Amino acid sequence: MQDNPEALSRVLYGLMTGIGFIGGGAILKDRGNVHGTATAASIWNTGAVGAAVAFQRYEVAVALAAVNFVILRFFPPLKNKLLR
Repeated sequence: MQDNPEALSRVLYGLMTGIGFIGGGAILKDRGNVHGTATAASIWNTGAVGAAVAFQRYEVAVALAAVNFVILRFFPPLKNKLLR
């Protein structure tokens, strides 16, 4: 399968579509408010990290994981300050 880029493309497409579907289930709407978008994005990001590792692109995997960590760690307090 490594010699066939079309097969790899289909596998990656299926992986990202399935993970996107699971992430979509994490998004909840309640009385006009939407919750879970960060969780859905993190689920998709985790799939992208896994795909990068599968293709031995470790620098991409580390960069994606680092960006995800920074956003989840530092943006919620900033969001709360802006909403006040």
